[in-house]
Amino acid sequence: MARMYVVITLVSLVPILVGFQVLRITVLEGGELRKTVEEQSTEYEPIPPARGIIMDAKGRPMADNIERYQIAVDPSAYGYRKGADRFFERVSELTKTQASVLRRKVAARPESRYVSLAKNVIMSGDDIAFFKAMPFAVLDRTTKRQYTYGSNGAHFIGFANQYGGIAGLEGEFEALLAGSPGQRIKRKTARGSSTPIPGGVLKDPQHGTSLVLTVDVAQQAILEEELRKGTIEAEANWGAAVALDVNTGAILAMANYPTFDPNMPGSSMHGKRNHVITDRFEPGSTMKVLPAVAAVESGVISMQDSIETGSGYLKHEGWDLRDTHANGTITYHDAIKLSSNIGTALVSDNTDKGELYKYARAFGFNQKTRIELPGEATTVVRKIPDWNRSTRSAISRGYAIVATPLQMALAYAALANGGELKRPFIVERHLDADGNTTWEAEPHTVRRVFDEDTAQKLTPAFESVTGLDGTAPRAAVKGLRIAGKTGTAMKARENGYGYIQGAYKATFVGFYPVENPQVVLLVVMDDPQTSIYGGMVAAPVFRNTTERWLATMPEVAHYLAPDSMKAENLVASVPVLEGKPSALAARIARAHGLKEGSKTNYSALVTNQNVPVGEEAWPGRFIELDARIDSISVMPDVTGLSLRDAYTWLRHLGINVSIEGHGVVWRQSPDPGSPMPSMASISLN
Repeated sequence: MARMYVVITLVSLVPILVGFQVLRITVLEGGELRKTVEEQSTEYEPIPPARGIIMDAKGRPMADNIERYQIAVDPSAYGYRKGADRFFERVSELTKTQASVLRRKVAARPESRYVSLAKNVIMSGDDIAFFKAMPFAVLDRTTKRQYTYGSNGAHFIGFANQYGGIAGLEGEFEALLAGSPGQRIKRKTARGSSTPIPGGVLKDPQHGTSLVLTVDVAQQAILEEELRKGTIEAEANWGAAVALDVNTGAILAMANYPTFDPNMPGSSMHGKRNHVITDRFEPGSTMKVLPAVAAVESGVISMQDSIETGSGYLKHEGWDLRDTHANGTITYHDAIKLSSNIGTALVSDNTDKGELYKYARAFGFNQKTRIELPGEATTVVRKIPDWNRSTRSAISRGYAIVATPLQMALAYAALANGGELKRPFIVERHLDADGNTTWEAEPHTVRRVFDEDTAQKLTPAFESVTGLDGTAPRAAVKGLRIAGKTGTAMKARENGYGYIQGAYKATFVGFYPVENPQVVLLVVMDDPQTSIYGGMVAAPVFRNTTERWLATMPEVAHYLAPDSMKAENLVASVPVLEGKPSALAARIARAHGLKEGSKTNYSALVTNQNVPVGEEAWPGRFIELDARIDSISVMPDVTGLSLRDAYTWLRHLGINVSIEGHGVVWRQSPDPGSPMPSMASISLN
C-alpha cells in the first residue's frame, strides 16, 4: 500500500515538473533560445558593389562592367514538374542549346540537388523576372569586367579579375575602383534553401569610384595603329610612344607594340610591358637638349658661334667620335640640326661639370616622374666624383645617362613650354556612383629647369631638325611647324655591362605647333632592322600620327596651312542640351570641347543654355546650363542614349528598368511624355 502511495505521489509530480520546465524554457531561457533559432535560420549575404568605370576624356567607357548569370535548377523543388517545359524552353533560347540536351543533363545529375546548366548568360529584365518566378530556378549573378576597345590603352588601363585589379590603373586604383560590399539577410527554409527577407538590406554597397582619364580614345587608337605599322615595317623588337600636353603634363596617349587584349589577359605571355615607364635606356642624341640648355644658359656658347667638326671623325677622351657626314665648320645651331656628335662633345668640354650635373637633375633624370601607374623605373644621375674623363662627352651624346621614354618626352615638353618640368598625370577626375566629381587633377609644375629666353634661343635649332636638310624630314607635316630631335644609341646589355653588337635604339621626339606648342610626342623603336636611325623609323610614326590627329585637334589645326585645314573648318557645332539631365548635358558639352561650370546631377533638367544650338563649339568655349531640380514629371526620352546614360537617368528618377539588347537605346516603353511610370523597358541595338 505504501508503495502505491509513493507511485501516485511521483506521478502527480510529473505535471509540476513539466510545467516548471516549460516555465524555464519560455520565461527564463526563452530569449536565448529564440536567438539561437534565429541565428540557425538566418544567413547573411554580401551585396557586391559595382566596380568603378574607367572612361576616356570624353566620357567613353574604356573599362566597364557587364552582368552575367549562371542558370541552375533544383528538380526537387516545388513547381518543377509543372514549370519544367517553360523553364527549359527559355534556357534553350538564351543559351542556343537544345532543350533535350538540358533535360539529359538534369537526369544524369549526381546526388546534388542543384544542376548548373549554363554560365556567363546575358539576360534582359524580363528573363530575370521569368526565372525568379520559378521556385526551382536558381540564378547566380556575376559581374565581368569588359574592356570596350580591346587592346586600345591596355598598357595603362591594365586588367582586373574576380579578385580585383591586377595591373595598370586597375591595380593602382584598386581601393577606389572596387568600392565596398553591402549586406542583406536571407531566411533559410526547411529544405535548406534561402529566400530574401523584404527590407532585409542591412547595409547598402558603396559602389566604386569611376576614373575619367586625360586620354582621348580616338587619338589613342590612331597612335596604336601607327605604332603597330611602324614597328612591323621597321622589323623592331618593340615600339613605344607617348604624347603629352606640354603645358599641363596631361597624358594624351600612350602606346606599346606588341600589345595584348585585357579581355583575355592570359592568352599571351608577351606584350604586357609598358616600355614608356618601365624601360631605362641611353637615349642617344635626343639627350642633346641637356647639354644645349646647360651650355646656352651658362653662357658657354651662343647659337651662332662656330665649331670646327673637321672631317667627321675625332679621337676624343679615348673614344672614337663620328658624325654621319663631314660637316667642317658649322654653327652650334647647325650642330643640333645635323646632330653632330663632335660639335656637341666639344661644346660640352667647355661646360662646367657642375652645370651639366645640375641640369641633368633639374630635368628630373634622377627621380621618378610619379605618374599614377605602377612599375615606373628608377633612374639615377651619377654624382660628379663618379665621373671619368669621358663622362661629360658621353652625356652630351646620350650615353652614361639613362632615362625612360616618358622622362625624355617631359624634357622636350619643358623646351616647348618655356622651361618648366611638368608632373605627368593620366587621371583627370574621380566620379562617384551618381556621376558627381569628387576629385579633380590640378596641373603641377615640378620646377623651372631653365629660363624662357633659353628656350626661345634653342627652339629654332630643334625646329630645323625637321627641315629638308635636318635629320628628320620624315617627321615633317606640311604647313605645321614642328621642332624635335632624332636619336640613335647602341643598345646596352641587360646586365648593364657593355653593348649588344649591332643592336640600337632609334628615337624621335617632337612638339608642335612651334608658334604655340600644345603637344609633345615621342616614339622609340627597339633594335629596328631596316634602319638604325630615329629619323628613318621613328619619325614616320610621329608624322602619320600627327597628320591624323589634326582632324581631332582644331586648336592645333588653326596653325596649319593651307586655309582649307584651318580650325574654323574642323570645329563642331554646339549641340542641343536642353531637355537632358544636367549631368548628361555637361558630359556632352565637354565631348564637344566646351567648358561648363554648372553643378550637375541626374535629377535636374537643363531648361536653358546660353550658347544657341548650331554655333561654333571652339575648344574651351564656356557654356552655362540652367537646370531646375525635380523638373522632370513625365517619362523622359532616352532614345539614342547609351545603356549607362539611360539606366542611370531612369534609376535616379526612381524607375525600375528592364533591358533588352546591347548598344544604344532605339526603343522605349512607355513613350516619352507619358505619365511617370514605376517600371520601364528599353531596347538597345
